[in-house]
Amino acid sequence: MTEVKKVLLSFVGTNDAGKLISKEDGAILTALKNERFSEVILLWNNGSNFNFHEITKYLKHEITERKLSEKVTDIEIKLKDVTDHNEIYSALKLICDDLPKSKKLKYTAAISSGTPAMQVCWILLAESSDFSREIPLRLIKVRDPKFGKPVIEDVKLQTSLPKIIRLEDEIDSLKKDLVPNLFIDIKRGRVFIGEREIPLSPIELSYYRYFAQNVINGKESEKFSGIFASQNFLQLIYKYHEESFPDLDLNRIELKKLLDKKQQLMLTTFRGNISKLNKKIKRALGNETLSNYFKVAVEGKRGAKFYEIKLPIEKIIIS
Repeated sequence: MTEVKKVLLSFVGTNDAGKLISKEDGAILTALKNERFSEVILLWNNGSNFNFHEITKYLKHEITERKLSEKVTDIEIKLKDVTDHNEIYSALKLICDDLPKSKKLKYTAAISSGTPAMQVCWILLAESSDFSREIPLRLIKVRDPKFGKPVIEDVKLQTSLPKIIRLEDEIDSLKKDLVPNLFIDIKRGRVFIGEREIPLSPIELSYYRYFAQNVINGKESEKFSGIFASQNFLQLIYKYHEESFPDLDLNRIELKKLLDKKQQLMLTTFRGNISKLNKKIKRALGNETLSNYFKVAVEGKRGAKFYEIKLPIEKIIIS
């Protein structure tokens, strides 16, 4: 049977200073005394009031001296603001992206050390697939032993853990805060997600603008069924194409023919363009969770499917 290596991740907090400030062991050493981990990775950021580098060195010495783990390493995270969820999450995700992932490794994050914002970011990372789509991230909180057992408690989202419940609304709003804006530049015919340009073709951009405009207009999803797309869809695609790419007349010939003959667009063509633009969005963002906000979502049974962009209206700018 393959042996699984357990790795503990934790920010270094003020409560971990222990003997440096004549106090008992903090959350990290308490966790290691109560559960065995093969490796410990300490994340620290030097603040203005505390020397977390010294606390980290103290922890590494204590872990090694007491033989609480076979290996202990530390990683400095340079943060300007330890209460800024966006800054913390981005830095934390970069570190976790570099961690080796396999079924032989089981990662646990101890969330009792660090700022409340750091705790929220651990929760966000575990709840989403941003840590790993295959390897789940376990979360634990550490109790002071004087409050009785269990000293280590698994954090289960959507349970009655008081601290987690208080953070649930904040998590929902944070998820939205972490999602960048979608900007569609009509005049230049360009699409940006945050600072990243998405290389959509003229027809793909016209489709994408259509569904982004639906969100702005309060239309959450639209049903496309049968063999053809609606005449209204075709007319708007032609209009959007003309507005953003006035010089590309030849690209609109087929659309113009359909409109002149009062014919409709085949849904096979429609679905093909949706598939292509979604692949470009996913490739450009490189993140499944983030891509789900921006791609044109498809739901429903064959022959009667609903299409929409699942992005909050305040995140969409069409100018």
